[in-house]
Amino acid sequence: MGDPGLPTWQVHGVRVLHDDVVRIEEHDVETPEGRRYAFPIVRSPGFAKVVPIMENGDVVLVRQYRYAVGGETLEVPAGAIDDGESPIETARRELSEEALVTSDHLEPLGEFTTSPGRMDERGYVFLARDCRPDPLAVQHEPTLPVHLPLDDAIALIGGEVLAATSSLALLLAQRRLTGVDR
Repeated sequence: MGDPGLPTWQVHGVRVLHDDVVRIEEHDVETPEGRRYAFPIVRSPGFAKVVPIMENGDVVLVRQYRYAVGGETLEVPAGAIDDGESPIETARRELSEEALVTSDHLEPLGEFTTSPGRMDERGYVFLARDCRPDPLAVQHEPTLPVHLPLDDAIALIGGEVLAATSSLALLLAQRRLTGVDR
């Protein structure tokens, strides 16, 4: 990542401001140019997103209330990576808990950072093919699974699908399913 020859910032101290679901730190840093200031960083365990494709070709999105934006969103199933859990295990868990489906065919589509200027959060995207209802699914939060054709879901990007991470996940899945990305 990046040019290994670039000068790095020197850290003189770290203060923890909050430590719960995410950790917020304030770093006392000095840039290579000699500028010194307090730099806030949000530490996150990361998350996995999964694009469930049913046997009939429909994608499953989930409608849920998001307090931070003050309303409902339409997203692909996703969740934070728990301690000791791999990203694919998280994707499999969220597939069941939020979309109420299961799949024997999960494949990685890529990984990304959400806001590298201030966060260390890393997201992992998976495609779940040939999904079917999960008879053992237990919903842990109020989500409403919504089944629709993938092209219709793509058309909702920038409208009902506002989360950039869900938009990226849908576009990566579309590329894989159409053979553009192998």
